[in-house]
Amino acid sequence: ITIAAMGSQQFSEMKEEIAQKIADKLPSVMPHSYEYTTEALDMENTIRERMQKLPYPEFEGVLHPAFEEDEILLILVGGLLGLVAGGIQVVAMY
Repeated sequence: ITIAAMGSQQFSEMKEEIAQKIADKLPSVMPHSYEYTTEALDMENTIRERMQKLPYPEFEGVLHPAFEEDEILLILVGGLLGLVAGGIQVVAMY
């Protein structure tokens, strides 16, 4: 009905103008929307509660990808710290 009343060209131009206005205002609105959705959905508590209910293997499955990228570094640093601690023990004992 709107297209028939306005004509397809004018309707298309109007859609484009509205889309541009939304795109222009979006950067100033987005920070407010994050705050609102976080509060409205209570995401922090929801995630915490659901993570606490996960069985250990599933919990590990959720966390592992987050650390997977740095896994080698974590192993190497742990080994180095163990070596240093062992060296200190050897020096302290003798």
